[in-house]
Amino acid sequence: MTALLDDPPLPRAATGRSRRDLRSRWLPVLLPALLAAALTAFRYDAKPFWRDEVYTLSTAGRGVGDMMGLLSERDAGLVGYYLLMHPWLAVSEASWWIRLPGAVATVVLVALTAVLARRFAGPWGALVAGAVTALAPAVYLHGQEARPYPMALACVVLTVLLLLRSTHRPRAWLWPALAAVALLAVLLHPLVTLPSVGAAFFAVWLRPGRARRWALVASALPAGLVGVGLVAAGSLQAAERPPAPATLPEFFTFWRLASDVPQLGWPVLALAVVGAVLVLRRRTRHALVLVLWAPMPVLAITTLGLMGGYFNQRYASAALPAIAVLAAVALTALPAGARRLARGRRWAGWVASAAVVALLACLVPAGVHFRQARAGFDDPAGAAEQIAAQAQPGDAVVYVGNVVRPMVEAYYPPGLAGSDRLADPLLVASPEDSDTLGGLEIRRVGDKVDALAPHPRVWLVGSVATATDDLGRTTGNARAVMDGRRLVSSTDHNWLRVELWETPTPDTTGALASQEPPGVAQ
Repeated sequence: MTALLDDPPLPRAATGRSRRDLRSRWLPVLLPALLAAALTAFRYDAKPFWRDEVYTLSTAGRGVGDMMGLLSERDAGLVGYYLLMHPWLAVSEASWWIRLPGAVATVVLVALTAVLARRFAGPWGALVAGAVTALAPAVYLHGQEARPYPMALACVVLTVLLLLRSTHRPRAWLWPALAAVALLAVLLHPLVTLPSVGAAFFAVWLRPGRARRWALVASALPAGLVGVGLVAAGSLQAAERPPAPATLPEFFTFWRLASDVPQLGWPVLALAVVGAVLVLRRRTRHALVLVLWAPMPVLAITTLGLMGGYFNQRYASAALPAIAVLAAVALTALPAGARRLARGRRWAGWVASAAVVALLACLVPAGVHFRQARAGFDDPAGAAEQIAAQAQPGDAVVYVGNVVRPMVEAYYPPGLAGSDRLADPLLVASPEDSDTLGGLEIRRVGDKVDALAPHPRVWLVGSVATATDDLGRTTGNARAVMDGRRLVSSTDHNWLRVELWETPTPDTTGALASQEPPGVAQ
């Protein structure tokens, strides 16, 4: 780590001062890391598992053979992450333990981003970039969950730091270390990390300094080959599922990388553009690394979405460290620029510095609010509580989505699932008995209708679809529930929806025909 923190040559006077004053070297790294640690520790493990975390638990918690068989059908691109989590889950499946790698990686990511920013913008830039990273949704949304994003992003930043070191202080040990870290990054999540890692290697290859180009290619080759292979495998699996094309407004949501509201997200992205112009005009060493790295994930995910692939702005989250560093370059230049515009008046610099602090302060409430919320994305605990409180003898439940069943059942009171108050008539074999994520169900829609016929009230539980805002009416499960029943209630628990469908009685059928369907209770 000491080697990584050894900055490249800066102006001689600045270098001498930084070496004499250890606080100027470590505090700008330590303070953002402490901020990230505090945000991550605040209500740590207070939220229930959401569906992606259930994927982690249900996949990595199996034997290696069963896990590989499951990955041959779904999520092949994340095989590296699941293999890494497999021995971790063998120690314990407690939620706090499963989420610990991501929590630790979040703090490491913020510290490494501050180290990177210090190379381009000095100590104040390190402080600003670290704070922007710690307060960004791309980090705090995943800092307390059992998913690979924080670990993958930390590996991307570490890859960049090793690349930058190779240009001025190459060592024999550096190349295998660089190859291993880059490979780990793409193994954790190739769709997220491959564009950033590829852009960084390409930028250094263009201006290698003391590094040898053949050594750069050799270090990048394992990550490139494995990453492309994993993306291809995941794409083939995705082609077997129904397409979910992104709507046009979704392609303009990358401001969510930096803030939860566009009024703050767009300015941070604009500052990153200004920072890119500044590092290029100043001919800052390795400016090309940041300038290519920042937009590459955004362009890659946008292209994927335009080609019909699954689009989500969080897949571009590896751009955040570069965006944070470039924004820090612009923000740290703001006070001096303000003084020049004010013809040397010092108050202008202080006003500009206050504006920087105000911007960072405005980023804080969103992260705190997210930590205070009952749930993050899905709220299976709330859904389970509602069903447990309102279920009656003879009720049945039907799930839409391959992990919704285990996700919600984990929060039912003991003895409720499968009882006379909440039968599961479509289930043929449980996830444990069938080596599947959500269990095996009756396949034909007609057979599903017959299985549900004895149950006048049926609970339909699934995710709120982004594009259609319904429970997936085209699915066989939903069509079977709707057959001969009316919608009585619909309640959203964040991204999880619980609907109650009821068979009309003969004396109410006529009266109900003229009624509007019930609204959604939030």
